[in-house]
Amino acid sequence: MPLPASREQLVHRASMATLASTALAGCIATLIHWTAPVRQPMDLVIPPTVCVVFVGLMLALMRHPTHVVTIMRAGLLAGLLALVAPAWFYLWQAIHVPGVQLVATYPPVAALFLALMVMVMIFLPPRGALVVMVSGWLLVALPVLVYLFTHPAELRTPRGTDLVMAYGPVFVLVAVLLPVQRLLGGRIRHLVSEHARMEIMANRDPLTGLYNRHFGEHVLRDMLERQAPGGVIMFDMDRFKAINDTHGHPVGDAVLQQVARRCQDLLRKDECIARWGGEEFLVAVPAVDASSLHALAERLRTAIAELVIPPVPAISASLGTTLIEPCDGFDSLLQRVDKALYRAKQRGGDVVV
Repeated sequence: MPLPASREQLVHRASMATLASTALAGCIATLIHWTAPVRQPMDLVIPPTVCVVFVGLMLALMRHPTHVVTIMRAGLLAGLLALVAPAWFYLWQAIHVPGVQLVATYPPVAALFLALMVMVMIFLPPRGALVVMVSGWLLVALPVLVYLFTHPAELRTPRGTDLVMAYGPVFVLVAVLLPVQRLLGGRIRHLVSEHARMEIMANRDPLTGLYNRHFGEHVLRDMLERQAPGGVIMFDMDRFKAINDTHGHPVGDAVLQQVARRCQDLLRKDECIARWGGEEFLVAVPAVDASSLHALAERLRTAIAELVIPPVPAISASLGTTLIEPCDGFDSLLQRVDKALYRAKQRGGDVVV
């Protein structure tokens, strides 16, 4: 049934886009370094490794979408290692190899370092994000800054100035934004919660917690517009007025609530059950044949009949079923299932027609 994208779906899409862009960046860097006239050993190892690792994380996320947090944290760890290794390699090279300057050999990874820190803010809790950001700065940025300030000639070059700004003031700005991002994240979660609450108020029946008739009609119309195969079950509680008259409306409400809960437990996630009105319910079942639809209706009937809700001596329901036909409109479909329900009532109830 068509519903707005959930927060989990949005996070999954954003994570997939992040992994894909990182893998693509690794592939592009691999091509650039392998075709360069002068090749540094680390440049021939790190970019293809990043490409392979992040493609693997993409495949893992496709197969296990519920593990998005674990997979993204693995991606953050891989990205941090991919930045630490070249930083220390090129520092060692600049210090120990005569004539080699860090500003001439250090790869353009400062922007990637800042992007990684932003990802840390998004996918890690506040305390963990702070620890990783500080650790990353100590392992990647601080050694480069120390080297540059101890080599003034390289510090005064455009490349040296760029590294100092990226690993110094710009990083401090990113770190300062961490509490701001957390505040905005809290506001967003509050808005998502409010949206979910409004969705419940608009589409849910307040007594049973099932979808209301408005939403049930929306699902049926959508199935008809898409000409999707499926079927409909409509059921009505037998002698429900007598329950209310004899035992009172609170008992009648309890019956409706337990019937709704039991039926909901028997349905799949793609099967929509709605309170149609009063003691009447409707179930929209996609991709089903006649025998399976009838079997599902029988399970519902049996589950309702097995309920024990004192002081009501017996509970039962009459059920009508019909498949969606190619020529069906909304009214014709409802008329047909309503007639089936009426025939079940004529037979004395507790039956599927």
